[in-house]
Amino acid sequence: MLREVLEYLNPPAKGVAVDATVGAGGHARALAERLGAGGTLIALDRDAAMLELAQQNLADAPCIVQFVHADYRNLPEVLHELQIEQVDAILVDMGVCSVQLDDPERGLAFRYDAPLDMRLDREQATTAYHLLQRVKLHELVRILREYGNEHWAKPIARAIIRRRDQGRMNTTGDLAAAVLEAVPKKFQEKRIHPATRTFQAIRIAVNRELDDLQPAIEAMASCLKIGGVMCVLAYHSLEDRAVKHAFRNLSQRAREPVGVGGRKSEPSTKPVLEILTPKPLEPSEAEIQDNPRARSAKLRAAKRVA
Repeated sequence: MLREVLEYLNPPAKGVAVDATVGAGGHARALAERLGAGGTLIALDRDAAMLELAQQNLADAPCIVQFVHADYRNLPEVLHELQIEQVDAILVDMGVCSVQLDDPERGLAFRYDAPLDMRLDREQATTAYHLLQRVKLHELVRILREYGNEHWAKPIARAIIRRRDQGRMNTTGDLAAAVLEAVPKKFQEKRIHPATRTFQAIRIAVNRELDDLQPAIEAMASCLKIGGVMCVLAYHSLEDRAVKHAFRNLSQRAREPVGVGGRKSEPSTKPVLEILTPKPLEPSEAEIQDNPRARSAKLRAAKRVA
């Protein structure tokens, strides 16, 4: 949804923009071209390998690009360290990059028989293997239901733990096999692989992708200049809900009173954000055909007004 993102963000020439999940640098390249000479792009990624790839792909960017290895939820701290008070545009794309999905060593996809890793930040200690070796049945059922919306959560969880206890839960192939064992063939979808939701749920749990998401989005919005815009692409219903609630809270919340000469002024009745997308935008059929992984994307945008 590059066109829609650029339409909403529309960073000014010589402005300052943030791509908080730079990935391979596709969105960042388009933002850099809008910023032009004299502009600054702050590029974050929690995956050091992706950050290195983005550095290569953006080596000839027309603006200044500062690369930072960090989780997007830490953007306020990152900007503070860079001595940047506020920015004109912020983009957060919560999707997993195709480069990551297509790397067998990461264990994010079931089409490769690879180690159960699934970490987006390879410096963190916990892998999918570690999680599945210690997780209790009730917690695994919760993960599959909450993060994967998996109707067969309990039988899949039992199959995973049974295989684990037999020493047969070591690779992505083992995990996919557990799902196929647990879901009756007549209920296995043909459109998507039966293990898709299980892999998504465990990846989210391993990387703690939903932890503190709503307050993080609200804190990131405070990094915008007046008139600055924030766009968020979410791919999971819980991600989108957190973004929706964060934007709604700030669109209904007044600024804190500002002290003048030791006295408090009257609080402003003007909201902090103006929501630009009353309903989330979704990719067109043409884009989904071109990139099937975009089918669940939801784009929300909001502008800082106070």
